[in-house]
Amino acid sequence: MTVAVAAATSAPPARRASLVTRLRELFENLSGADMAEVDGSAPFVEIGLDSLTLTQAALQVKKTFKVNLTFRQLMESYRSFDALAEFLDATLPPEAAPAAPVAAAMPAAVAPQQAVAAVPAAAMPALQAVQVLQPVPMAAAPGGSLVQQVIAQQMQLMQQQLVLLSAAPTVPVSLGLPVPAVEQPTPMATAAATASNTTPEPAAEEPVPAPKYDVKKAFGAIARIHTQSKEPTERQKARLAAFMRRYVERTKKSKAFTEHNRAHMADPRVVNGFRPATKEITYQIVIERSKGSRMWDIDGNEYVDTLNGFGMNLFGWTPDFINEAVKKQLELGYEIGPQHPLAADVTRLLCELTGFDRAGLCNTGSEAVMAALRIARTVTGRSTVVLFTGSYHGTFDEVLVRAGRSAKGMSAAPGVLQGMFGDVRVLDYGTPEALEFIRANADDLAAVLVEPVQSRRPDFQPREFLREVRAITEKSETCLIFDEVITGFRCDLGGAQALFGIRADLATYGKVLGGGMPVGVIAGKRTYMDALDGGPWQYGDDSVPTVGVTYFAGTFVRHPLALAASKAALEHLKQDNNKLQTQLNLHTAAMADELTAFCREVGAPLEIRYFSSLWRVSWLEDHPLQDLLFAMMRSRGVHILDNFPCFMTTAHSQQDIATIKSAFKESIAEMQEAELLPRRAAPKMALDPAHPPTPNARLGRDKDGQPAWFVPDPKAQGKFTKYQA
Repeated sequence: MTVAVAAATSAPPARRASLVTRLRELFENLSGADMAEVDGSAPFVEIGLDSLTLTQAALQVKKTFKVNLTFRQLMESYRSFDALAEFLDATLPPEAAPAAPVAAAMPAAVAPQQAVAAVPAAAMPALQAVQVLQPVPMAAAPGGSLVQQVIAQQMQLMQQQLVLLSAAPTVPVSLGLPVPAVEQPTPMATAAATASNTTPEPAAEEPVPAPKYDVKKAFGAIARIHTQSKEPTERQKARLAAFMRRYVERTKKSKAFTEHNRAHMADPRVVNGFRPATKEITYQIVIERSKGSRMWDIDGNEYVDTLNGFGMNLFGWTPDFINEAVKKQLELGYEIGPQHPLAADVTRLLCELTGFDRAGLCNTGSEAVMAALRIARTVTGRSTVVLFTGSYHGTFDEVLVRAGRSAKGMSAAPGVLQGMFGDVRVLDYGTPEALEFIRANADDLAAVLVEPVQSRRPDFQPREFLREVRAITEKSETCLIFDEVITGFRCDLGGAQALFGIRADLATYGKVLGGGMPVGVIAGKRTYMDALDGGPWQYGDDSVPTVGVTYFAGTFVRHPLALAASKAALEHLKQDNNKLQTQLNLHTAAMADELTAFCREVGAPLEIRYFSSLWRVSWLEDHPLQDLLFAMMRSRGVHILDNFPCFMTTAHSQQDIATIKSAFKESIAEMQEAELLPRRAAPKMALDPAHPPTPNARLGRDKDGQPAWFVPDPKAQGKFTKYQA
């Protein structure tokens, strides 16, 4: 009797033993290593668990047991299964202890029936056709004590319950996020199935139709291929044939290049915009050299560039100050692997200009966004991310997403698995409903990812919406990420954050700051950025990295040539101190307003929308061959791609802007003459353009479509406000 008491006294409490078991299972799932035989007192680092695994473990323990636990505590205080279980045992309230399985606490004679009764009502229809659970004979657990045999019996009963539950409809566990409703068969479908004499195939065996993608509304860089076309009229055919002959004659070497290389060069841009009617001019212009605002193709044609590297070109092509920096580094070498002194210069400048604590370097904007989401999930310990319709965040799978039912993410491109989007919610940008969703689910969100001014609709700038999102996410400690790959350094040295007066937790950059070289940046508050390297520590003492880290790396990260170009670009921007952005914004606004006014005057259904020095042709209604506008502009010496945003650079002269305007107006006129676009008489304006009320006034239309004078807005550079006499 005395021995039995002593043994009971030395044994760990039942709850602590249960906690150790659960912790072993959790760590085993994370590491992939067998933890069953690991000494409970052995430090985690000594059993082979690295910092990445321990970071994940800290997050999972925190999430599973609803306790505050940090990576640092796992490294210093609760370094083993026993120590961690002791911490949990002391922290968790009695009612939070994991309860014993119901069946295990029941007598063997009644456990099966009560176990079935405990199944949720939603699962019962699927259970009705399944055999009732039977008690497992004691012989199923040969050997051992009577208690061990009972436990074995109850474990097998639980396994049978799980099998039954797996056949039932899944009842999702709500995290405060909307769950798509399960569609029920309609009465008509049910009646048809009942009347049929043949046994229907199981749903899982039926072939799943391939997803259909609307190429006109397709996402990002997906090739838009139109194989059906409306038959043009005779007048349209004649004018179209004449234009295509002119276009092919001008660019015949580019066409031959495309034809000769199609067999081995796979490039979605080469087929983008394919239509049977315009098949003969479906190819890219092949450029062999560039300088400033100009480019020259292999046929010798000269173009004013408006595409400008999809926004990465702010200074014109091959500016001298960038060339000198790259040439200097080229002579020194461009070794990959060791640390490079320019990395420190670039990150220091980035922090100085953006106001963030720390910055990390990568190769592209897509990589930067991917890293930002990974950091946000690491630090918050949450999974779900919100982003918005109309945003573009790059090319990795998780952001190639569109909105499905109940804000659930759906694949936006073939080849992207639907399973990628279980933790992605897609909301309408700038709406009260989006705010309400974020507010209701804020505590479950790892991040809200925003393209503050979307390149697809640059005129939409929801400042107050973004300020409210910032207030909600700040309160819930949700990471707010600004994707400033396009807006960063182009609209202002501080990006859209500076213009809107909002400070995000993380921001991504690229394009402009590379000076023509590929670069991406993640910058942000120390709380988040420390997840890349573990945070601060010093030499000469016992300090160690104390922040849990995630994984992020790449062979060409911090490429010396990209670093040289980036340093030169950032120093140039710093020295200029926002003057070039101000001037570019004014030039862009003046050109866009003039072209929009022209379209209204001639009755063409399009306008030029803009933000900062980004501008875009926006169609007010659809016409079958409207994209010919861009080919016609190319035929007149303006390099532009169909429906992509365009950008003004410091290299564009007034003559360049005049060329863009004349090419646009002449192309609109040619399309109207060919009846490819409508021509509608615009109502005459009652105001006399020759007599403005003030020297800086411009004619326009107010929100009701009425003619009015507009003057520069003193509160917003590049914007105009209605003149009040």
